[in-house]
Amino acid sequence: MPDIDPHQQKIRDFLVELTGEMDSHACKRWGDAWLHQSLVIGAAIAGFLSLALGLGLWSDAQHDYRKWAGIVGALTSVATILSQQLNCVKAINWHERMRVELDGIRLQLVYEHESNPNHPQLAGLSKQLRHVKLKMAREWEKATRGPEDKTG
Repeated sequence: MPDIDPHQQKIRDFLVELTGEMDSHACKRWGDAWLHQSLVIGAAIAGFLSLALGLGLWSDAQHDYRKWAGIVGALTSVATILSQQLNCVKAINWHERMRVELDGIRLQLVYEHESNPNHPQLAGLSKQLRHVKLKMAREWEKATRGPEDKTG
């Protein structure tokens, strides 16, 4: 196996890191979207089930399901609160934006530098990656601050 130039290895490692992070954010975005949809659909099902129980569609002389209607009805509120507290929609958007930002750096490496940047260009891309990560971390903190934290 031929020895690879250390600079070429750095370029490959950088590209592998970018691609891995892009895949990770795409996967996390999918997971957050799935969680959000599960909460929304679960709340809708609980709402209709609560309505059916409250209307007594399954009532008989021995069982009164109205208390269950209240319990099941509370699940809609729980799902709504969870959806808000888990910041599902914000996370979906944040992961997509992060993936797009990382893809921009990857495209710059592949097309502008033709997958062969010199040392200063690779350092510039690395610096750009660091700035994207810091910027996105600040944006996530800002997006998930509670109302009591938004004074400044």
